[in-house]
Amino acid sequence: MNGLVDLLAPARLIVFVLVLARVVGLALIAPVLGSRMVLPRLRVALVVFLALAMLPATAGAAGPATAKLADSPVALTVALLVETAIGLLLGVVAQFVFGAVQLAGELAGMQMGFGMASLFDPQTYDRTVVLAQWQTTLALLLFLTVDGHHMLVQAVAESFRRVPPGTLGIGTAGFGMTVAFASGIFLLALKIAAPVLILVLLTNAGLGALGKLVPQLNVMVVGFPVNIAAGFFILIAAQPFTMRLLEGAFADLGHKLGAVIDVLV
Repeated sequence: MNGLVDLLAPARLIVFVLVLARVVGLALIAPVLGSRMVLPRLRVALVVFLALAMLPATAGAAGPATAKLADSPVALTVALLVETAIGLLLGVVAQFVFGAVQLAGELAGMQMGFGMASLFDPQTYDRTVVLAQWQTTLALLLFLTVDGHHMLVQAVAESFRRVPPGTLGIGTAGFGMTVAFASGIFLLALKIAAPVLILVLLTNAGLGALGKLVPQLNVMVVGFPVNIAAGFFILIAAQPFTMRLLEGAFADLGHKLGAVIDVLV
């Protein structure tokens, strides 16, 4: 009962609203939490539960500066926008790995001939190559296996200790570091798609040479099934390599989130 009374106190209520804004920002775009496949009511309940769970990490945040936000609607609005931006920033950094997986699947799928066979993606409401959807699903399952969702919650809790709620400014270094991390999407995507790209390239080169040696052979007709078979073969053979690569990327994600939090203010 005393905890509820403390929460309803003006200063603590302002802190709770600010904490809720940061968690909402994370839940809008972060993996798992931001998935549109999750029911809206479940997402709302999860966000409120996480915000309540984060309150102990902000025990010393209900100071005079936070209490003054209640008297200034403009300052409170700015603080809410800043908190939401911090959550979005952490979610975007976490999404970079999945962006690389999506791009790798698009590249490999197009080379294998799946460009015309697209599938509706329920997470982005867009059409995507079937192989990209498959790769993203595997990455999501691996993310849950290595407790990546716990890593996100831990990163948010750490952000409240290093950047208390109600901070009315964000350093530009945080956004600059996020952009620098975004450049790694293309490198990771090429590493994931490299086995398929190389084998399909060699297969096409071999079919081209075979077409010169046997002019009666219709390379265009033979090429589609051969590319698909070769692509699936190397995709299955390289799956352990891909999983280890993603495990390393997810392990490095915790350090990246911590680095972004360090330079936020």
